[in-house]
Amino acid sequence: MANTEPLPAQDWRFKTADEHKAAFKSNEARFDKLVPYDADELSIILKGHLLIEEQLRLITRSLLANPEYFDKARLNFATLLKLARAVAGHFNQGACWAAADRLNTVRNHMAHEAEPTAAPTLLEKFYAVCEADKCWSSIHALPRGPLKLRSYICAIWVVFDALRAVVQVCVRTCPNPLTLRPSAHDLPKNVE
Repeated sequence: MANTEPLPAQDWRFKTADEHKAAFKSNEARFDKLVPYDADELSIILKGHLLIEEQLRLITRSLLANPEYFDKARLNFATLLKLARAVAGHFNQGACWAAADRLNTVRNHMAHEAEPTAAPTLLEKFYAVCEADKCWSSIHALPRGPLKLRSYICAIWVVFDALRAVVQVCVRTCPNPLTLRPSAHDLPKNVE
C-alpha cells in the first residue's frame, strides 16, 4: 500500500475551537475593514463581491492536491460559484448560492457600464432572493439601502467562510485519495 502524506503538512494540523473562533473573528474584522458600515452601495457591491469570490476560491482550493495549478487558472466568479457549490456536498442548498449569483449579476452590470440604468432592477432581484430566506430574518427589517445591502453581502460571506472551514476540516478528517500527494519513496524511479 502506498504511503501518502497530505500536503502541505503544516496546514493539516487540527485547529482548536478557540483557534477557529479567532480565525472567524479575524476574518470578520477584515470584512469590516474592507467593507465599512459607512460605505456607498457601489463600494459595498464591488468589495463584497471580491471577498465572496475569495471564499469561493478557498472552498474549492481546499480540496485540491495540486492547488498551484488552480491558482494559475483564470476562473471567473460564476465558474467559482458553480465549482464551490459542486464540492459543497449537502451544503449546496440555501439562499446564499442564489444570492451570490444575483450579486454577481449586479456587480457585472455596475462594473461594465458607465451609467448602469438597470442596477435598481437587478438589486431588487438580489433583495428578493435574500428576503426569501428565513435564516436572514434579522436583516429583513432593515430599510433598503447601503446598510441592508452590506448586511446581506456579509451574511453570504459568513456562510461561505464557515463552509470553507467545514470543507477544510472534512478534507483533514476524511482525505480523498485524489487530494493526497504520494511520498518520495512511492514515486516511480527514472528508468534509463
